[in-house]
Amino acid sequence: FFFFNDTATTEIYTEQIVGSVRCVQETDQKQMEDGGWQQVPEQNFNDSDLDATILHYWFLKVAGEPYDSPVLRRAREFIISRGGLEKATHMTNIWLSLFGNHDWENITPLPLFIFRNDSFFQYTHVKKFVPQWVWPHLIPIMYLRHMKKVKDLGPQFDIKELYINPPEFEARNEKRDEDPSYYVENMIDQMFSIQQPRGSFGAYTPATLYTLISMQDFAENYPHRANHTRIADAYKRGLAYVEYMYFDQDDSSYQGTLDDGRWWDTLLVAFGLYEIGEDPKKLEPAVDFIIKHGIQPNGGLAYGWEFEYVPDTDDTGMIIVLMLAINKEKYKDQIQKASDFLISMQNDCGGFGAFFKGFEEGFFIKFLAGKFTNSAELFDPSSVDVTGHVLEAWGGMGFTMEDEHVRAAVEYIKGQQRDFGGWQARWGVNHIYAVGAVIPGLTAIKYDIHQPWVKKSIDWLLSIQNED
Repeated sequence: FFFFNDTATTEIYTEQIVGSVRCVQETDQKQMEDGGWQQVPEQNFNDSDLDATILHYWFLKVAGEPYDSPVLRRAREFIISRGGLEKATHMTNIWLSLFGNHDWENITPLPLFIFRNDSFFQYTHVKKFVPQWVWPHLIPIMYLRHMKKVKDLGPQFDIKELYINPPEFEARNEKRDEDPSYYVENMIDQMFSIQQPRGSFGAYTPATLYTLISMQDFAENYPHRANHTRIADAYKRGLAYVEYMYFDQDDSSYQGTLDDGRWWDTLLVAFGLYEIGEDPKKLEPAVDFIIKHGIQPNGGLAYGWEFEYVPDTDDTGMIIVLMLAINKEKYKDQIQKASDFLISMQNDCGGFGAFFKGFEEGFFIKFLAGKFTNSAELFDPSSVDVTGHVLEAWGGMGFTMEDEHVRAAVEYIKGQQRDFGGWQARWGVNHIYAVGAVIPGLTAIKYDIHQPWVKKSIDWLLSIQNED
């Protein structure tokens, strides 16, 4: 919002700055003993995160926290002890570059032709090679990198004191030609195509902010080529979405989140209530609501608002499990359609990715954008946790090892097992979560869980149980 301090956003800007006092108080209270902040609160992990601490420090400084206050002093000491701004991840460096704290030259550039999808270029169109969550971020980031967009908002935004060896570079916008190149205009056009009904770009708040900055830059520098009405509408709806996600959640757990996951969360709450004995009849309205608003024409379930264009396998597998538990007969048509969607999404290896089929690791993207791997997952490969959930759904429908799709999924899971017996999960980033997805899946398809490889995973799980 600091970036958008123009006439169009004065009301939002002013309101949020006035309201930042509460954010400062909450941020201060969550500072760890080592002087940093955690990315995500974790009861069993007390170390702070470098990038989270950089961003918290930056916010507090902008919000008026005195430079020599104990809060900022301790945060500076932590950041310097972890290598300073030099060790920030690529995504953090992008935000730093926008405000002149990092050199855009050190942000990975990508050739702009990979954003074309016409003629021959359809074969090198980057959208064909990256997962759902990368595409909405990549276009505006590469626009900003190409333009070397910088906004000077005063010394309170300067945090170069966090460098151990401050680099010498000139923070300035790239000199603009009188007319934008075809490649630049093409990128703006493709950004429009990503905007979703509620205003987000691709469903993500960071992607939305990057895109709005890009569109604002294009309109300011190429007024004779910009569709100002279209940009103004996209800008207004995009800001409203970010405002809703960041500031209009009161004390909700969704406050300030990356995206909206209401259908996933709703089905998990409903299933949890079912498992502790709640009357299934009382839970049918929740299932009906998910079906009406979340399930898409192809049978897949969207993760939440703005994900309607990309239903995913994990949500779909678990909604099948829920529908089977609540009222198998009532939901039989939806169950079958959802299963057909899952079959269409199975990878050649037998496993399941999240949003797309066949988006395993590829040399093309890894070669071009390798530096981004310290900030984001660039691929959507199969994962055992999603595959386990799909098996649980199919098992409830009566599928067994007699089915080729089930056999392929089981073979994939066997091949991914670690030496100690567990698996690395993808969407719950630990080994326990993976075992908790695989074993119910194998049990549902009536697989012999006394097989040595299965028993090994259960033995490992029991071996790490805490004494309490």
